[in-house]
Amino acid sequence: MTATRRPSVPVSVAIGATDRASFLAEGRRRGLGLSPTIRTLAKERLTTLDDARQRERALAWQTARAVRVWERFVAGSEREVPQAEIDAIFDRAAQGTERSRRRGR
Repeated sequence: MTATRRPSVPVSVAIGATDRASFLAEGRRRGLGLSPTIRTLAKERLTTLDDARQRERALAWQTARAVRVWERFVAGSEREVPQAEIDAIFDRAAQGTERSRRRGR
């Protein structure tokens, strides 16, 4: 079985002389030409943005969860919020972020 690839579509972007020199210098450090360097840097930036969005979602979820626990505490239905429960929430979110990094996201 052979994998089928869609033909790539070239993208043209105007690059100023200063940026081009920076890309070329980074490419030399990495042993890459200009185009592979730009593709690599773009992919790395997309990964960074994706990781940041995942952290933001995790923080929002963790905050909402902490608020629910706090509301139960204030209402008297939960007498104590164990620190271990709070730590576990943050630990699970951190582990999820580490797993996605190892997968190359």
